[in-house]
Amino acid sequence: MGNTNTLTKSTKRKAVDMAIVIENQEIQEAIRLKAYEIYLERNGTAGDEVEDWVIAERMVLKKFT
Repeated sequence: MGNTNTLTKSTKRKAVDMAIVIENQEIQEAIRLKAYEIYLERNGTAGDEVEDWVIAERMVLKKFT
């Protein structure tokens, strides 16, 4: 009986972990897209991709907090 309860907790934990991974992937994709938009706003000219990423990250994470 204790085994079933442990399996249930383990299964629930895995589901929570997977939800976190999926949300993180969605956030990363949103940041990638926003950084690309910033790049396009510069008409595709070379710039600082790290700065684009940081700006995009701030913008996207604001929406999630």
